[in-house]
Amino acid sequence: MPYMLMAWLQVTASALADRAAGQRGQGTVEYVGVVVMVTLLIAAVAAASKGWAPDVGKELKKAVTASIKRATGGL
Repeated sequence: MPYMLMAWLQVTASALADRAAGQRGQGTVEYVGVVVMVTLLIAAVAAASKGWAPDVGKELKKAVTASIKRATGGL
């Protein structure tokens, strides 16, 4: 009987470990999706402001460029 219990525990633990391993990297995918959506939003604002408010597009471009330079260390 103790061997059956130990075998059951091992199989259950192994199944749980396999199930948990399938979720690895999911957070990264979600963060990449958020970054893509923010990028598309910024691009849409820049494109829409080109005709009626060119200063907004220029300031947005400066802000994005400065943010990228800060994040990459000026590369």
